[in-house]
Amino acid sequence: MRYITIIFAALSAATILIFAGSATGMAQEKSLAAEFRAASEEHGVPEDLLLAMGYVNTHWEMPPPVGYEEGEIEAHGAYGVMSLYQNPSRNTLDRATKLTGLSEEELKTGRAANVRGGAAVLAEIQGQERPANPNGWYGAVAEYGGGPLYARQVYDVLKSGASAAISTGEQVELSPHPDADPQEMFTTQSTTRSTADYGGATWYGAYWNSHSNCSASINFCQANRPGSNNINKVIIHVTQGSWSGAINWFQDPAAGVSAHYTVRSGDGFIGQSVREEDIAYHAGNWEYNQTSIGIEHEGYVSNPSWFTDAMYRSSAKLTAYLCNKYAIPMDRNHVIGHNAVPGATHTDPGAYWKWTKYMDYVRAYAGGSGGGTAYTQTVDNASSRFGASSAWRESSYSSQRYGKDYEFARPGKDTDPARFKIKIPNDDRYAVAARWPANPDYNSHASFLIKTSDGRVKRTVNQRKNGGQWVKLGVFEMNSGDRAYVRISRKSSAKGYIIADAIRVTRQ
Repeated sequence: MRYITIIFAALSAATILIFAGSATGMAQEKSLAAEFRAASEEHGVPEDLLLAMGYVNTHWEMPPPVGYEEGEIEAHGAYGVMSLYQNPSRNTLDRATKLTGLSEEELKTGRAANVRGGAAVLAEIQGQERPANPNGWYGAVAEYGGGPLYARQVYDVLKSGASAAISTGEQVELSPHPDADPQEMFTTQSTTRSTADYGGATWYGAYWNSHSNCSASINFCQANRPGSNNINKVIIHVTQGSWSGAINWFQDPAAGVSAHYTVRSGDGFIGQSVREEDIAYHAGNWEYNQTSIGIEHEGYVSNPSWFTDAMYRSSAKLTAYLCNKYAIPMDRNHVIGHNAVPGATHTDPGAYWKWTKYMDYVRAYAGGSGGGTAYTQTVDNASSRFGASSAWRESSYSSQRYGKDYEFARPGKDTDPARFKIKIPNDDRYAVAARWPANPDYNSHASFLIKTSDGRVKRTVNQRKNGGQWVKLGVFEMNSGDRAYVRISRKSSAKGYIIADAIRVTRQ
């Protein structure tokens, strides 16, 4: 079955390109279909898999070649449709040169050469066994793109299909591949990792060395903002690459850059890489880094197809939340583009970014006129909104506690829950997160009971891990009210104290 259809704006005789620098002298037709097909046949890579990778990377366009520049957040040295890298951490461009015999310049600027080079690198990573089923290439795609997050994004596109009208006048359709397997990396119930500050985001984290300080070569600076560095700006960026590529880059020790949040184009999904209280290296200006939150947006400034309504709305909700949380004025003096930072050499978000639309969404989400308001409530065990029987006792032993103390109880045969009273303003979707201090002797099967519109839902966590941080229990449909929406049960099959410390609920 074919998974790609090419419709030409104007039919013309095929033009044959001969690569003089090619080791094989292979002829290529000057069309996207022929270029991917030829690369697929030469290297034994499924054509539709290559197409999915090209769509994730650039929406099948050849971006202007921009090399790696130290300390520049969007200049990470990725070239062409296949994002061949050349930076201190990765050099797939050199690898492609050796495999194909093509020059670096050809691979950087020639679309057919770039596609061929990408296929060659992927095939070498895969090794001798090259299955026809794209699912057999998952590990190779992950290694090619810098990690499993990239592979997940590629296989999501392969499964759903994609469509784009590219600048050469071709309408490209990648048909859905129903059997594609975007392998799960984790679930929202996972308690083996941290949660984001913003309830609508997922935490990924950027590289940081505990032996470093803010003047060393690391990707962000640990801080305690607001403090003396008041957060008074939101800075809008464009990744000049894929969503997963940006998050992977912030995790790379060689990057030296980061942003707090990155928003995906197709669905508005948000990843967080740096805590809001910490200083991300995104603005290229230390004063602005100290006083701002940086939000990256997947795409290229030269291609408006990346700036979807889903992206605008999701990002605007995030900015509304930040403006409400840090009392940032919702105007263009405080919500700015990277290009407005003093001394900036970048043009993002560029001429295609719709500022009026974006700011209208921000004000609507922050002020309640359309689409829901930003809303968060945190209830600590010391609050009057907390209640428990005498079987629960107070302690301030652990420094990982939220607030001045926390409650603990031995496991019992009955539920006898600790109760957190939450105000839910409207029927809507809410993210629920919990905190507790961790200890190897605490309970490994503590049950949280969340009241949803469909009844109580149980989430079991390991309180021997993830101490002193917000752990996301899930996103739930919840009806309006003011009652004990979250309870922690004493009933457990495991030994060790059960902890009740704090609960946070955030509208999505």
